[in-house]
Amino acid sequence: MRTPRISAAVFAVFLFVPALVVSAVSQRIPVVTQVQGVVFYRTFLMVGVASGSPTVTPRMTLTYRSPVDGTVQTPTLTFPGPIAGGQAQTFEDVIQTFKDSGLIRQQDQSAGLFGTLEVTADALTDPSQLSLVARTFSPAAGGGTNGIAYVGRDVQTAGSGSRIVAFVRNGAFGSDGTTRANIGFVNEGATPVDLRITYLDAATGAKIKDFTLSSVVSRPLGPGEVTQLNNVFAGAGVPAGTRLMSVVAEPVTAGRISGYAVQLDSVTSDGSFFLMTEEP
Repeated sequence: MRTPRISAAVFAVFLFVPALVVSAVSQRIPVVTQVQGVVFYRTFLMVGVASGSPTVTPRMTLTYRSPVDGTVQTPTLTFPGPIAGGQAQTFEDVIQTFKDSGLIRQQDQSAGLFGTLEVTADALTDPSQLSLVARTFSPAAGGGTNGIAYVGRDVQTAGSGSRIVAFVRNGAFGSDGTTRANIGFVNEGATPVDLRITYLDAATGAKIKDFTLSSVVSRPLGPGEVTQLNNVFAGAGVPAGTRLMSVVAEPVTAGRISGYAVQLDSVTSDGSFFLMTEEP
């Protein structure tokens, strides 16, 4: 019996299968908000495309949990026009842009909204070709604004599947003023995820407490969802006088998470934003 032979040309096809090329790039801003109260908070957005990149017309998806009925909403808006390489577009108040386009439900129109924003650009092949910068700002006493800035992160690689860590402080620290701390968490994966959070006294290393995020917010985080815990040193179980704290978060089940902290000046409410350290 003769053994069939594979021709050299056919064999070469098996050897030289080209690598898959990414046909779209997506980046996520961890926080966008619009809140009207004593102070009006809103988020400015700038989206740029690197020089030499193809002209693209991106689309953006806002992910927020409705403060009215608790449902997760994910409206998507296509940009009003294309962006050529080396150029950018801006949105003075990105959530208002969604509202003006009729994409925010009527029951959420007047509510304070807080969520993440994912921008996707087809035809781009590398995350470095897309640049997102956002700034949440509010009027400052005496003129100008106070604000916190964020950069977009690649949706495919941001976050950790093991644990994330941040160190925060509370109270007066010399000329740096008196501050308080907020912490936030983002589900960077495609399925709901709960988190186990541990507070450690960073002056002694002693554990203060641990808890699941769902025990505080009554649910796991949905895909692309963000939630924030405010003034964590004033939370239940944190001893009065605690000044330094390590915050550790781990996914309870398989998932990918990121986090951030905001140190807020207790007098001006001006904030400094930083990402939590992500372990591999």
